[in-house]
Amino acid sequence: MSETITLSELQIKRRELENELASLSQTEKMLESDLRTLEAKIIEQLKAEIETKRSALGGLESRKSNLEKKLSELQGKSAGSQTAEEQHVSGETAEPAQQNNTAENDTELTVVEYQQE
Repeated sequence: MSETITLSELQIKRRELENELASLSQTEKMLESDLRTLEAKIIEQLKAEIETKRSALGGLESRKSNLEKKLSELQGKSAGSQTAEEQHVSGETAEPAQQNNTAENDTELTVVEYQQE
Protein backbone atom coordinates (compact mmCIF):
# COMPACT_ATOMS: atom_id res chain seq x y z
CA MET A 1 0.00 0.00 0.00
CA SER A 2 2.91 2.25 0.71
CA GLU A 3 3.97 1.85 -2.91
CA THR A 4 0.52 2.87 -4.15
CA ILE A 5 0.53 6.00 -2.03
CA THR A 6 4.01 6.81 -3.19
CA LEU A 7 3.06 6.19 -6.81
CA SER A 8 -0.07 8.30 -6.37
CA GLU A 9 1.95 11.11 -4.78
CA LEU A 10 4.45 10.95 -7.62
CA GLN A 11 1.67 11.13 -10.19
CA ILE A 12 0.19 14.17 -8.44
CA LYS A 13 3.61 15.81 -8.28
CA ARG A 14 4.16 15.09 -12.01
CA ARG A 15 0.78 16.69 -12.92
CA GLU A 16 1.60 19.76 -10.82
CA LEU A 17 4.94 20.13 -12.58
CA GLU A 18 3.35 19.65 -16.00
CA ASN A 19 0.78 22.33 -15.16
CA GLU A 20 3.51 24.68 -13.97
CA LEU A 21 5.51 24.04 -17.15
CA ALA A 22 2.43 24.72 -19.30
CA SER A 23 1.78 27.93 -17.36
CA LEU A 24 5.39 29.05 -17.77
CA SER A 25 5.26 28.27 -21.50
CA GLN A 26 2.09 30.34 -21.83
CA THR A 27 3.68 33.21 -19.88
CA GLU A 28 6.74 32.98 -22.14
CA LYS A 29 4.57 33.26 -25.27
CA MET A 30 2.73 36.27 -23.82
CA LEU A 31 6.01 37.98 -22.91
CA GLU A 32 7.43 37.36 -26.39
CA SER A 33 4.28 38.82 -27.89
CA ASP A 34 4.57 41.85 -25.59
CA LEU A 35 8.21 42.28 -26.62
CA ARG A 36 7.28 42.23 -30.32
CA THR A 37 4.54 44.78 -29.68
CA LEU A 38 6.88 47.07 -27.73
CA GLU A 39 9.62 46.80 -30.36
CA ALA A 40 7.10 47.70 -33.07
CA LYS A 41 5.92 50.71 -31.04
CA ILE A 42 9.50 51.87 -30.50
CA ILE A 43 10.20 51.54 -34.22
CA GLU A 44 7.10 53.59 -35.08
CA GLN A 45 8.05 56.24 -32.51
CA LEU A 46 11.58 56.47 -33.90
CA LYS A 47 10.24 56.76 -37.45
CA ALA A 48 7.95 59.60 -36.34
CA GLU A 49 10.86 61.38 -34.63
CA ILE A 50 13.00 60.98 -37.74
CA GLU A 51 10.26 62.47 -39.92
CA THR A 52 9.85 65.38 -37.51
CA LYS A 53 13.61 65.97 -37.50
CA ARG A 54 13.80 65.78 -41.31
CA SER A 55 10.98 68.29 -41.59
CA ALA A 56 12.72 70.65 -39.16
CA LEU A 57 15.99 70.27 -41.07
CA GLY A 58 14.21 71.07 -44.33
CA GLY A 59 12.89 74.27 -42.79
CA LEU A 60 16.32 75.20 -41.49
CA GLU A 61 17.94 74.49 -44.86
CA SER A 62 15.36 76.67 -46.57
CA ARG A 63 15.94 79.45 -44.07
CA LYS A 64 19.71 79.12 -44.50
CA SER A 65 19.35 79.30 -48.28
CA ASN A 66 17.20 82.43 -48.02
CA LEU A 67 19.69 84.10 -45.68
CA GLU A 68 22.63 83.16 -47.91
CA LYS A 69 20.78 84.65 -50.88
CA LYS A 70 20.05 87.82 -48.93
CA LEU A 71 23.68 88.05 -47.79
CA SER A 72 24.87 87.59 -51.35
CA GLU A 73 22.55 90.37 -52.52
CA LEU A 74 23.78 92.66 -49.75
CA GLN A 75 27.40 91.88 -50.60
CA GLY A 76 26.69 92.63 -54.26
CA LYS A 77 25.19 96.01 -53.33
CA SER A 78 28.05 96.67 -50.92
CA ALA A 79 30.64 95.81 -53.59
CA GLY A 80 28.94 98.19 -56.03
CA SER A 81 28.91 101.05 -53.54
CA GLN A 82 32.48 100.28 -52.49
CA THR A 83 33.61 100.58 -56.12
CA ALA A 84 31.94 103.98 -56.34
CA GLU A 85 33.63 105.06 -53.09
CA GLU A 86 37.02 103.91 -54.33
CA GLN A 87 36.58 105.97 -57.50
CA HIS A 88 35.50 108.97 -55.43
CA VAL A 89 38.36 108.67 -52.92
CA SER A 90 41.10 107.62 -55.33
CA GLY A 91 43.62 110.01 -53.77
CA GLU A 92 43.63 108.27 -50.35
CA THR A 93 46.02 105.49 -49.34
CA ALA A 94 45.18 101.80 -49.63
CA GLU A 95 45.09 101.36 -45.84
CA PRO A 96 41.61 102.87 -45.29
CA ALA A 97 40.25 100.59 -48.02
CA GLN A 98 41.65 97.59 -46.14
CA GLN A 99 39.93 98.80 -42.97
CA ASN A 100 36.67 99.06 -44.92
CA ASN A 101 37.07 95.45 -46.09
CA THR A 102 37.63 94.41 -42.48
CA ALA A 103 34.40 96.14 -41.49
CA GLU A 104 32.56 94.25 -44.22
CA ASN A 105 34.06 90.97 -43.05
CA ASP A 106 32.90 91.74 -39.50
CA THR A 107 29.39 92.28 -40.82
CA GLU A 108 29.54 88.95 -42.63
CA LEU A 109 30.66 87.18 -39.47
CA THR A 110 27.81 88.73 -37.52
CA VAL A 111 25.30 87.52 -40.09
CA VAL A 112 26.77 84.01 -40.04
CA GLU A 113 26.66 83.90 -36.24
CA TYR A 114 23.06 85.09 -36.29
CA GLN A 115 22.13 82.30 -38.70
CA GLN A 116 23.36 79.67 -36.25
CA GLU A 117 21.03 80.87 -33.51
